[in-house]
Amino acid sequence: MDDLLAEEGASRGALPAHGLGLLVECTLEDGVKRRLLVDGGPSRYVLEHNASALGLELKALDAAVACLWSSHHVAALLDLARHKRPWRSLYMPPLPKAKPGGPSRLREFPALLVPMCSPVYNERALLISSPRGYVAVVACSVYGVEVALRALETILKKLDGGLAAIVGGFNLSTLDVYGLRLLSKYAKRRGAEVVPLHSTSLEAREKLARTFGLEEVPGVGTEVEVA
Repeated sequence: MDDLLAEEGASRGALPAHGLGLLVECTLEDGVKRRLLVDGGPSRYVLEHNASALGLELKALDAAVACLWSSHHVAALLDLARHKRPWRSLYMPPLPKAKPGGPSRLREFPALLVPMCSPVYNERALLISSPRGYVAVVACSVYGVEVALRALETILKKLDGGLAAIVGGFNLSTLDVYGLRLLSKYAKRRGAEVVPLHSTSLEAREKLARTFGLEEVPGVGTEVEVA
């Protein structure tokens, strides 16, 4: 789920919607496959339509994670929870203005929930383990990309881990020259790919896509493989 359609999504009849939804799949060392839904966008119907159009299965998910209390991130998950519950566990953020707590690991998936300095929304990022290092998923960067990067870097230093990719919403437009430069420099210093999605303007996505050598501007239908 995303605000924009990538070429793959458009060709297969997927729909854009203001929000974010990511399906993450991995294979553990013992060969067991795990599946995680991150956010889901504003509509269960659009989420289910896009999953069907793209040949993705929303059943038998190991877990689902909501990154912040905003309808365009959490509405589809809440609707699914009322009707179908296709996951074993659902991880919701602390209520708005509640104390965010510290980092916590998912039981069903090799990922760490990272709280950010987000005093109203209690936004959280994800650090997902991969053979090349961690994949960071940032949902919206409500308080700015600098806050998101600072939270990620604090945890990465404690983990002494590498960063393979940063995926998600960066709250950026080309008017934010500082934010774009900061994200680009940070990712290059870490040797990480950048995949810009929701809350990143089309022009900012185009700029980041050129900077990081992406084949197309990311959106609904984009597939990212980290191996």
